[in-house]
Amino acid sequence: MNSRSPLTALLVVDVQHGNTAEAYEREAVIGRVADLIARAEAAGAPVLWVQHESGPFIPGSDPWQIVEAVRPDEGRTVIGKQHLDAFADTSLRAELDALGVTALVICGAATDACIRTTTMRALVEGYDTTLVADAHTTDTGPWELPLPSGEMVPVGAREMIAYTNFFIEDTTYPGVTTRVLPADEIVFGD
Repeated sequence: MNSRSPLTALLVVDVQHGNTAEAYEREAVIGRVADLIARAEAAGAPVLWVQHESGPFIPGSDPWQIVEAVRPDEGRTVIGKQHLDAFADTSLRAELDALGVTALVICGAATDACIRTTTMRALVEGYDTTLVADAHTTDTGPWELPLPSGEMVPVGAREMIAYTNFFIEDTTYPGVTTRVLPADEIVFGD
């Protein structure tokens, strides 16, 4: 990465009307995300927002809008993306490098898609990565997911969140640290 002191940034992923309207524990999760933003800003840590811009998330539409409680002020860094992975075909890596960021704290939506994909990519990209265990969410479900046998398995949001936390915590990459912590254990700065 770089030789400067470690710098941690908060990455707020896709907390938008269109993917949080039916989210599991929506208000509590958005409250924790808002608190993380306030704490990061108070500590002088960079905060970057990611905003999905494809499918039903048409720029300017209501589903595309970032939820007001966590909406960035004008002039803040918002990275538009077309794919689940916030690094894919975006300026995210360049923005983080320009700031000297070496570690990421990740929160937002949706657990089973953009959160899992972006968190894994952050590790692959070489960032020390912390997923905030209780500050990511997804639609309440349940979904019926097929096994190779064709049997359908019901999976709800709680299971998606728990599995994602387990999966990330169990994932290691050379030279980086992986953590999954609740919001109240996240510390920005020294």
